[in-house]
Amino acid sequence: MPIRGVWRRPAAAVTGCCLALSGAAQEPAASPDDMTQMDTASTVDTVHEVRRWLWSGDVRPILAFAELDARDGRNVSDTIGGARLRLKGTVGLADGLTAGARLAGRCVTDSCDADWYFDPELPQTTGLANGQVTADELYVHFSRPGKFDLTIGRQQIRSILRAGVFFRSLNQVDSNNTRITWTDGLHFTTRRGKGWEIDATAQYNSPDGSGGIRRGPLDFSPGKARVSYGIFSENLDAFGPIVQRALAVSYLPGALLKDGDVNGRREDYLGVVGRVAARWPQRAEGFRFRAGLEVGYAPQVPTATGAGIDGDVGKFAWNVTASLMDVLPGHSVGINYANTRAGWLLSPNFPDNEESFEVRWLWRSSYFPPVDARIRWRQDIERAVDSNQRRESVEAFLRLTWQFGGA
Repeated sequence: MPIRGVWRRPAAAVTGCCLALSGAAQEPAASPDDMTQMDTASTVDTVHEVRRWLWSGDVRPILAFAELDARDGRNVSDTIGGARLRLKGTVGLADGLTAGARLAGRCVTDSCDADWYFDPELPQTTGLANGQVTADELYVHFSRPGKFDLTIGRQQIRSILRAGVFFRSLNQVDSNNTRITWTDGLHFTTRRGKGWEIDATAQYNSPDGSGGIRRGPLDFSPGKARVSYGIFSENLDAFGPIVQRALAVSYLPGALLKDGDVNGRREDYLGVVGRVAARWPQRAEGFRFRAGLEVGYAPQVPTATGAGIDGDVGKFAWNVTASLMDVLPGHSVGINYANTRAGWLLSPNFPDNEESFEVRWLWRSSYFPPVDARIRWRQDIERAVDSNQRRESVEAFLRLTWQFGGA
């Protein structure tokens, strides 16, 4: 089986690879500025009908630096190198019926032992631990072309703002950057008229936690909290300069610890997210401006005691992006500002009670794998209880991404 890189033309190359692997006619909807499909598509979007075993994979090495002023007054800095590796196999079982599995692992300079992990909940709050390996996809996919897609099992689900340089989410995005997370459950997709896609999800949560990143004080120990739900609606057809319109609703019954106490008051947690992205001029190549806005609202939030802060909890979260695409051929830059109040507990990209500012540069070449670099500043909005100061950090990374596959 020959190995081939797929960085020849960023979006087109990745799509071409997926079609070559599958031999399928169906192609997931994508924005013209989606720089790489692996960071934007859910499992249900990337499954195609196959007649035999097919395989694919990706490797993402990264060099990262962070300097932290901790809440207890300490100053800590660290530089690490590492990589994420994923290998996937897909097999056609019958017409409209496909199964797939993927192994995923992380390795860094000080932790690279292959330790198998397959519990339903994340081993740490940000995903799979360094040195661990798991199956982050293990699913069966049903399809009726032109009608619906349904994936059941362990899979990747993404509900994102598509804003040029950035693909961010206030509610759900599995395995962003070099993280490894997953969703155990089902994902149903149907494409309606005038460009609208409707997605419905049901996610199983272990009593000890979820497979996706969920912030405390969310707790899934009671029976009614074991399944959480999502409905996402998105339209990527251009409407003047608007190239994305989306609404997402997440419902986590009985999961909110109102006062941060597992034996105390519980509430259902509801999060509503609206997204809009624009591009000018209306073209997919050459210099262009891309911007996006995402706003989240949670009507029920924890008290200040439950959130562990001295100050206002807040019910809103928002992030705004601006990107200059192809400033030079293949080079794009962007900025992102986010403000996530302590009452917003759903975002994998933005922790609760934090504001951040980021500058990112992308290089997409016909002859070299995609390169991403960023520098980001982050700070607590409100001071945490019993802390000496608000936590503040400066972080930077440089990473590459290879994708490969064979037929």
